[in-house]
Amino acid sequence: MEKLDLLKNYGVHVDEALEFWGDLDSYNDSLREYKNSLNEKIKNLEYYKNNNDFNNYGILAHSTKSEAKYLGFMEDAEIFLQHEMAGKEENKDFIQNNFENLKETILKIDKLLTEYLDDSDGKKQLIIADDSNIMLNFIEKNIDKEFKIIRANNGSEAIANLNKNIYALLLDLNMPGINGFEVLDYMKENNLFENIPVVIITGDDSEETIKKAFSYPILDVLNKPFKEENIKRILVSIKSFYEKK
Repeated sequence: MEKLDLLKNYGVHVDEALEFWGDLDSYNDSLREYKNSLNEKIKNLEYYKNNNDFNNYGILAHSTKSEAKYLGFMEDAEIFLQHEMAGKEENKDFIQNNFENLKETILKIDKLLTEYLDDSDGKKQLIIADDSNIMLNFIEKNIDKEFKIIRANNGSEAIANLNKNIYALLLDLNMPGINGFEVLDYMKENNLFENIPVVIITGDDSEETIKKAFSYPILDVLNKPFKEENIKRILVSIKSFYEKK
C-alpha cells in the first residue's frame, strides 16, 4: 500500500474513493483513464476560454470536477467547481484571471498520477518531448526496450512528467505553448540538471539557437534529421553521465 501514500500525502481521500470503487484494481483503472484524459481537458478548456464558449467551458469543468470527486480529489474538485459556475454565469473575468491556476492544478494531478501509476517494472523512464508524432515514433522505435518511453507533445506535458525517477529527457525546442527553452528554465529553477541529463533535438541549427541551448548544462544537441546511430550515440552519452556521478 506504499504507493497509496503518494495519493494520501497529496490530500486525496483514498479510503472514501475505494469505498465507491469497491477494489483497488477498479480504482487504479479509473485513475489511469482520468490521467489519460487530462491533457485533452486542458486543451479543450483553453479552446473554449479563448473562444468565449462559456457553455461548453462550464460543461467540461463540471465533468472534470465530478470525476475528481469520484476519485477522491476533493480539494481540486472545489477549484473545478468554481470554473463550472463561472462558465454557467458567463463570468469571463474570473475564467481569464484564474485559468492558469486551473491548468496548474490539472498538471499537478497528472504529475502525481504519472508517479503513482508507474508500471515500468524497473525500466528506466525516458521522456521524449516533441510536437511531431512522426518524430516521437521514430525515436521510440530506435530506443532500446530497456527503457519505458514517456511521450510529451509540448513543454507542459514534459514538465508534468518530470520526477526523480526520470533517466533522461530528449527535448525539442520549438513546441506550442511552453517551448523547450521554458522547460530548460524550469529545470534550472528546480535544480534538475544535476540529476536528469538533457539532450536537445531540434531542426534549428542556427548558431544563436545552439549557443543558447548550450548556455544550459545540457548533455548534447541532435540536429534534425538524424539517424538511428545518432540515437544510439546519445544513449551512450547518457550512460556516461551516470557513470561519472
